[in-house]
Amino acid sequence: MSKDYIWLLVGTIISWSVGFFGADRFYKGEVGMGVFKLLTFGGLCVWWLVDALNWTRELGQAKIK
Repeated sequence: MSKDYIWLLVGTIISWSVGFFGADRFYKGEVGMGVFKLLTFGGLCVWWLVDALNWTRELGQAKIK
């Protein structure tokens, strides 16, 4: 498995489990967006769901090497 694939896998797991609190944005290095997502409770769940689905889509498109 490549490092990029593992990074996406971990990001997807974080997003679905604690992404509601902005942890996925912190993992990406987007601290400001992570704090904003934390304070809005995942954008009232809409932002959290969109981010989680995007992580899952990117993971599905990544190639395992």
